[in-house]
Amino acid sequence: MGLALKTLLVELETQRVGNPDAMVELSLAVVRTLEVPLDITACRELRILAHVFNGDQTRLAAAVLRAALVDIQEHLDDDLDLLAADARRSIDSCS
Repeated sequence: MGLALKTLLVELETQRVGNPDAMVELSLAVVRTLEVPLDITACRELRILAHVFNGDQTRLAAAVLRAALVDIQEHLDDDLDLLAADARRSIDSCS
């Protein structure tokens, strides 16, 4: 699990510990609308998480997906840095 997902879970746990009966508050800025089909297992897990954190299943799914995408982007940035370094070395060896 990446840092963004861990941070999201810590925030959800903090809200739950502070007031276990309150609805979880998630603020999400809409960047792009995307529809992703979920399998039955993912739906069950989201329903359980929404129940545990007293939140809306749809908003929780969006928050989890956003955190996962942030983690993916961070890894892509690292990969692109490695590719750029390899390209620099290749260019240097050709000159």
